[in-house]
Amino acid sequence: MERKCAIKKSCSFYINDMHFATMVMPFINKQVENGVKFITFLENNYENNIELVLERTLIKEEQKRKILNIRWRENKTNKYVNVEKILKEKIEKDKENIIIVNGNKEYINMMHDFLEKFFAKHNYNESTTIFIMDFYEVGIFNDNIADILDTHEIIFNTSGEHKIEEVFERKKAKIKIN
Repeated sequence: MERKCAIKKSCSFYINDMHFATMVMPFINKQVENGVKFITFLENNYENNIELVLERTLIKEEQKRKILNIRWRENKTNKYVNVEKILKEKIEKDKENIIIVNGNKEYINMMHDFLEKFFAKHNYNESTTIFIMDFYEVGIFNDNIADILDTHEIIFNTSGEHKIEEVFERKKAKIKIN
């Protein structure tokens, strides 16, 4: 029996489109160097911001081309069949795959419903890893940040990946014993 792939989730918060591009670039560059596959579901177009950030970096031209080949244009798909088609084409089995979801809370929630449905339907073995990174623009949502943090394992910021407990204090639920 084939085992399911490992899926881990992180979240991040950014102030504006340029902040997102500058924050994510060192991580993207390192992962592209390591041959990691990126799949993006973006509510907004980041192509110009990514190009601008790359123009101002010392990254080699070949590496810049690889980064620019990641789809940085918006994908305002609102149908599962479209998301399923993209994932079937882009996910590489037996490798690490990073899915970047960027937008407002409603868009991210809709994409997560589609991703959960896809991974429940399609079985990948344990050597395929999926890392879902959710990027929320701070100015767009007014919901309680704790609700978002509770649905993720890791937070990503300019200094890299961290367990949420290392960055934010969480209140643990009290267990009642009868």
